[in-house]
Amino acid sequence: MNGSNMQKSDELYPILNELKNKGKLDGVIFAQRDGGLIKESLENQFDSQKIISMSASVLESAVGIGETIGNQKIKKVIAELAEKTILIFECNEKTFLILIINNESNVSYIFDSLEDIIRRIVNVY
Repeated sequence: MNGSNMQKSDELYPILNELKNKGKLDGVIFAQRDGGLIKESLENQFDSQKIISMSASVLESAVGIGETIGNQKIKKVIAELAEKTILIFECNEKTFLILIINNESNVSYIFDSLEDIIRRIVNVY
């Protein structure tokens, strides 16, 4: 990672960590659509690289579905699991955001703040 990308990465962490803490999330991952990690704020129990690669695949499939049914732009992908929910949001044509939420997460904060937070992330990156 070159100096410029390292600086961007350092600037992203407080934004992701704020979302994780205020939203009471288990994790936040900002990644490239090709599956590369940009920055994370994540509990140790998760394998971020596996989550990113699977989420990138799911996002690309959802984008394809949207195009198939009349050029509909994807807003979010939700995977509701037994004890966690994974939310995937497209940030721009090259990046996406993954949120790992639990039963204690502050979902209203997440959805009220998300547009602003994504804008802040994209402005840094």
